[in-house]
Amino acid sequence: MAIKRVRVDQLKPGMYIHDLNCGWLQHGFLRPQFLIKHTGQIQKMLDQGLGEIYIDTAQGGDVAGASTLAEIEQGLKQQLKASAAPGAALTPALVSQREEATAAKRILGDAADVVDGLLHDVRLGKQMEPSKARPLVKAMHASVLRNPGALLSLTRIKEADTYTFQHSVSICALLVSFTHSLGMDPATVEEAGLGGLLHDVGKMKIPNEILNKPGKLTDEEFGIMKSHASLSRDLLLGVSGISEMVIQIAGEHHEKMDGGGYPRGIAGDAISQIGRMTAVVDVYDALTSNRVYHQGMEPTEVLKKLLEWSGTHLDGNLVQQFIRALGIYPVGSLVRLSGGRLAVVVEQSEDLLRPVVRVVFDSARKIRLQPRDLHLAHASEEIVDFEEPANWGLNTVDYL
Repeated sequence: MAIKRVRVDQLKPGMYIHDLNCGWLQHGFLRPQFLIKHTGQIQKMLDQGLGEIYIDTAQGGDVAGASTLAEIEQGLKQQLKASAAPGAALTPALVSQREEATAAKRILGDAADVVDGLLHDVRLGKQMEPSKARPLVKAMHASVLRNPGALLSLTRIKEADTYTFQHSVSICALLVSFTHSLGMDPATVEEAGLGGLLHDVGKMKIPNEILNKPGKLTDEEFGIMKSHASLSRDLLLGVSGISEMVIQIAGEHHEKMDGGGYPRGIAGDAISQIGRMTAVVDVYDALTSNRVYHQGMEPTEVLKKLLEWSGTHLDGNLVQQFIRALGIYPVGSLVRLSGGRLAVVVEQSEDLLRPVVRVVFDSARKIRLQPRDLHLAHASEEIVDFEEPANWGLNTVDYL
């Protein structure tokens, strides 16, 4: 008996769903694990654009020949390492992570305040003034040029009551870094960042009791929540000075490569490049963030999910580029070294498998160590795997 991945059209009543294999806002089921009792549940999965899910054959029916979770996990690890072969997509940092962290923290604080104000204006029905955000996008771009990892490592810190604002700031920072890594000109990079800040403005038209509900949404609530993408697009169409790129980011970030997304259900190249890029960073930020109803996953684990969903949900080529821009072990990740010590990733290097780390914990003796930086490109140790900080009572941000 095993956990297996199967196509939704292979499901039958009597099978047990172990994992719907999608982000929390991609399905309308109250529970992620349940026994399929009737074909209507399967049809609901198809209607909601779910492609492949995981079943538990110990608790229900089986599908002969389906890949096991262990096999898939091994394949994804190999794909992730293969992504590192071309090297880092971003230029080396001009200043240290520690030096840039103070500036990055200030920029993120200012950005959250500005986005809070912009979205508050939308909720009150006031005219939005995106020009207020442009200086902050420029500041983010400058921070990424000085040290890409400092800003991005801090975007994972979010408070439950301000998630919508902080998520928009994170998407801005991620898009600035991603577009810069692809060699786009500064004006385009900053326009993409503005789109990230404004991509969820439509959520301000969603009732608070649905937007901030601390649990799964009903089918009706799920439909209302999904309308935020078209609402965002329509709101921005009515604002002077908003570019086509910003509108594409808002209207296409929930579209899928196979056509199973929303609001228009477009597929492949019908989705703009920036729309496909935003889909990648939106999924990454959502899955790495802690919410009331789900614990955020570690960045490296999420990168494997992005690879798994390539071709169906996400553009596989862009996922590869995103991994090269972010690093296989993004800044702020906790990793285990071959000697048994735990370390926090603080800088990327051209070799994505050998970043600069800050050694902080002895896993054998279970004691904290005096932090010491180690450049793995010049060391005998190597990264064995990533670790869950909570399992060790560590907060990686404390070491950044």
